[in-house]
Amino acid sequence: MNTIIRAYTEADQKGCLEVFDSNLPKYFSIEERQDFATFLKQPSCVYLVMEQSGEVVGCGGYYVNRENREAGLCWGLVHRRFHGTGLGKRLALERLERILRQPEVGFIRLDTSQHTFGFFEKLGFVTENITPNGYWDGLDRYDMRLRLDETARQRIIQAYQGVQP
Repeated sequence: MNTIIRAYTEADQKGCLEVFDSNLPKYFSIEERQDFATFLKQPSCVYLVMEQSGEVVGCGGYYVNRENREAGLCWGLVHRRFHGTGLGKRLALERLERILRQPEVGFIRLDTSQHTFGFFEKLGFVTENITPNGYWDGLDRYDMRLRLDETARQRIIQAYQGVQP
């Protein structure tokens, strides 16, 4: 099946919210839905959607702060029925590869939960802090960071090349 990753448009809001809803309650709280909906009205980062046959199956964004030499991942999610298929890895690597185009970036930050921190560890991220119940009762917050030394950059590039159609 042909999968494309493209820039988010307002017309994608419904599809992105459907992806969000598919991940309730394990990965997000219902209280976060309004925050996500507000974010989608005017994303505060570069936001992308992953589409198959005209259906939004994932979405995620990133930002770059050149002054601080840092970047970050924001609101990355894949429809629950596609978990474990490699689409989440492809979306994450797309965002990481785009960040690498900014050579001044020295590290990437993200926050995630106990359910997905292992996914990001496989990409080279290291947990810096864990806040029990940091999102809500039963969902811990993991603050993670990836230092972009030459080895990390090459690992991302190779992985990215390996997941491209």
